Amino acid sequence: MKKFFLNFPNLSQLEKRYLLEAFNSSWLSSGGINTRIFEKKFSRLVNKEFSVAVQSGTAALHATLKGIGVGKGDKVITPIYSCVASISSILQCNATPVAVDIELDTLGLDIDLVKKAVLKFRPKVLQLVHVYGFPARDSLEIIKFCKKNGVIVVEDGSEALGGKMINYKRSQRRDVSIFSIRSEKMIGVGEGGVICTNNAKYFEKILLYCSRSSPFRGSKDPYWKKYYSIGEGCNYLMPHLLGSLARAQVERFGAIIGKKIEVGNIYKDIFKENIYFKLTQKILKGVKPVFWLNSVLFKNINKEKVIKIGNYLNKHGIEIRSGFWPLSNLKGFKPLIVHNGNSKKIFEQSLVLPSSWNLNKTDVQFIYKKLLSYFEKN
Repeated sequence: MKKFFLNFPNLSQLEKRYLLEAFNSSWLSSGGINTRIFEKKFSRLVNKEFSVAVQSGTAALHATLKGIGVGKGDKVITPIYSCVASISSILQCNATPVAVDIELDTLGLDIDLVKKAVLKFRPKVLQLVHVYGFPARDSLEIIKFCKKNGVIVVEDGSEALGGKMINYKRSQRRDVSIFSIRSEKMIGVGEGGVICTNNAKYFEKILLYCSRSSPFRGSKDPYWKKYYSIGEGCNYLMPHLLGSLARAQVERFGAIIGKKIEVGNIYKDIFKENIYFKLTQKILKGVKPVFWLNSVLFKNINKEKVIKIGNYLNKHGIEIRSGFWPLSNLKGFKPLIVHNGNSKKIFEQSLVLPSSWNLNKTDVQFIYKKLLSYFEKN
């Protein structure tokens, strides 16, 4: 039976070449030459002045919040429909999460609810998350409103690296952007993350935190000061082997992203809306998504039936996953909630389908027909 993967690593001989370079150099820790080259090239890719590679997207979120001064008593807005790292990074800072519901077009934060949350809770930071490769619908309006009200915007572009908003202006810059480069993301190294900003002050504080808060880490600093620390910090910097994979991936990014967009467009052409289901997200005017994941939303069925559909697809070699558990439904977390109806709907009535770069038209047609056959048999 052929297996249709959610996301399959896109690797080449270039990754192997840079890995061997790192291996042969005997330098495996942070600060490797390939990691530094990756950081510079990634900065150019996302049009940021400063970038630092870390060991995971979660580490990127945590270090960013610590670097910009989030602490006890601060409130941070995060989408209810998001990876658990969004809320756990806030709690790692002893801050209070304010979980805000999403709109249904792109699954991004709802601007009206954001405005209510900002005016009611006066947060220090807002996490702007782009879901499944679709830039959040109201991104520019949210950034503008946050800027007016003194709220720092931390953009989580982990799922949308390469996505574009045509009307984006320099005045609407995010304060800090973070990206996961876990194995199934647009750039994938196994586990990794990147923090990017144009703010030198933020960057220095974030980099310091990622370096155990040890300020004397340069080659010209006295050896006896190397392990001196000025406070709390974490060992988050990316090791050389992962940095070597990342360098190859960023150099091949155009080809990688081209394949992902091609698969997304195939889904768009084949998955026409019917009485049973439709593609979850819309492609809005002036927006170019990158289709990290392709999700289908079912009509008029409950979570139990969606689970049965998922089991049926898995039995036929079609790897699926659920949507994100709404942060309001996780027992270990108690955020302040600003509506959760849409997040609950998407979680209970949708499935994520195979979205790997190596799928072709025949593969997507098979997935569509197999999904349709479930309803015809039941």
